[in-house]
Amino acid sequence: MKITEDTWEDQAAKQIADDIDREILWGMLQGIGWTRVMLPRFIDNHHAIDITNWLEETCKHGVERSGRDFIFENKQDANWFKLRWGTE
Repeated sequence: MKITEDTWEDQAAKQIADDIDREILWGMLQGIGWTRVMLPRFIDNHHAIDITNWLEETCKHGVERSGRDFIFENKQDANWFKLRWGTE
């Protein structure tokens, strides 16, 4: 399938709208006490998979992610994440 300019523009517009919606929602979550953590980078795909597995096994409260950006309902989960994955 050939991607037309209109299709590319529609996809870009949807991505921007999704990013704005996420920023608004996450800002509201931070306002009620959730903790946001940004990883500096992933080492490789295995690193990202290891993090996903760790989140599923370790976090007992709400957690959301978008790429290298994470938000935790529980401050202790966020702190454990920072300790485990070397974030500041």
